[in-house]
Amino acid sequence: MMGSTKTDRQKEARDAALSWFTRLNSGDAGDEDRTSHARWMAADPMHQAEYARLARIWRDLDQITDPREALDMSAAMIPPSALTGFASRRAFLTAGAAALAAASVAVVASPPDFLTSDHVTGTGEQRSLTLEDGSRVDLDADTAIALDFSETERKIRLLRGRAFFEVAKDPGRSFTVLAAAGSTTALGTRFVVHEWNGSVTVSVEESAVSVVGPDKSDTVVKAGELVTYDDVHLGQIRPVDMEAEIAWRRGKLIFEDRPLRQVLADVNRYRSGTIRVTDSRLLNMRVSGIFDIRNPDGVLEAIRQTLPVRSFQISPWLVVLHPA
Repeated sequence: MMGSTKTDRQKEARDAALSWFTRLNSGDAGDEDRTSHARWMAADPMHQAEYARLARIWRDLDQITDPREALDMSAAMIPPSALTGFASRRAFLTAGAAALAAASVAVVASPPDFLTSDHVTGTGEQRSLTLEDGSRVDLDADTAIALDFSETERKIRLLRGRAFFEVAKDPGRSFTVLAAAGSTTALGTRFVVHEWNGSVTVSVEESAVSVVGPDKSDTVVKAGELVTYDDVHLGQIRPVDMEAEIAWRRGKLIFEDRPLRQVLADVNRYRSGTIRVTDSRLLNMRVSGIFDIRNPDGVLEAIRQTLPVRSFQISPWLVVLHPA
């Protein structure tokens, strides 16, 4: 029988390190646990290296935003005493299945969006709607919109996520999508508005739209073009492959030289929990690939293989990316 390879041994050591780290930092470890851990550490330098690596990543968690900021802590069943410092991270590491289930609901439908939206999709869920004026809207996963139709105008606020709009003609009423600090008014019929990581991208499949940025500057985006704005200014118009841009409607995520920050924003809509980075410089790395939305962890695997990063699953609902 062939012996185990170095890769196999390293994976075994990494898995064991996570098990030991979880146990020792759970608050329930006893003297026997600590003695057994010491023996495990002494048995192989690889054990020490993997445990030290995990400890470094754990310290780096202080540098990223706590993903529970968006959660209703009472719904997540995490006690108030676990909200600061090491105790916070311990609760986050050891929260049980009930907390995970409740937290997932809270992330999908946090109170502000739940109270103000008319249509919401959850993690990994997509939905098609026909509005009262005959317009069609396809909602991507983890998306929320609010409607405000009157006799003189049709307004939709994109509270989060991504939506494809096929606008019914109505010369007497404009059709405007409000997202973050800007707005998009249809001059034709088919376009996408995508809110991601504090930015908004508007891409046009057919005809044109008028986009007003947060600085009140405006531009006309035509078919086969896109523009992105943040909370400060409106960017430059760029060409776009609309087949790739709307691939999510066909069950695919297509990234062509996209920044990691945008890729993670998309992937986080399709998987339970969240993916975070310990070093913000990672967010500017570029990613290309075609992925199935039914397998969002395939994106993680591609990131590990093509970028100088390592991924580490801290809990069932938190994956951390760390510089390699």
